[in-house]
Amino acid sequence: MWQLTIVGERNKQRTVPVSPAAIEALAAHWRDRGEDFRGATAGPLLAPIFIPPGKEAQAKHADGAPLAYHVDTINFMMEWVMKRLIKGKPDLTTVEMKLLAGTSTHSFRHTFGTNAAAEDVPLDVVQKILGHASLQTMSIYIQAEKQRMLREAASFYRRPRDEDRRE
Repeated sequence: MWQLTIVGERNKQRTVPVSPAAIEALAAHWRDRGEDFRGATAGPLLAPIFIPPGKEAQAKHADGAPLAYHVDTINFMMEWVMKRLIKGKPDLTTVEMKLLAGTSTHSFRHTFGTNAAAEDVPLDVVQKILGHASLQTMSIYIQAEKQRMLREAASFYRRPRDEDRRE
């Protein structure tokens, strides 16, 4: 399992596991840059493949070393992707379009937390990955989904009770 150490909000450092799919995407990005991801010892995980011809961009990349994307650039790219996705899906409702348009990189973090909790990843593990100081903060990720709630309640009601065993 791959791990990534990052510096997040309030300069807090955390180490998080990285999915095999994310590793494959990063390796493809590095191949696009002409680099070997698995053999690399340094360099930004995500860097521009194309350098715009403007003076500022050329000066920024003058030494040839790839510069990492700034967080604002990642957010800008996310907005661009969502606009293209919405444009390419004419069957979306207005509500669905608004939800997609409001998707941010932070939404992926929230989705991970919600899905991990729903898939019974131990809450202390999800808490550690997300970097939350307390389990109370985790409450936003552990809202029981309606179908799961009904399924779990039905399972509970089917369990034999002590009084049923005595008969």
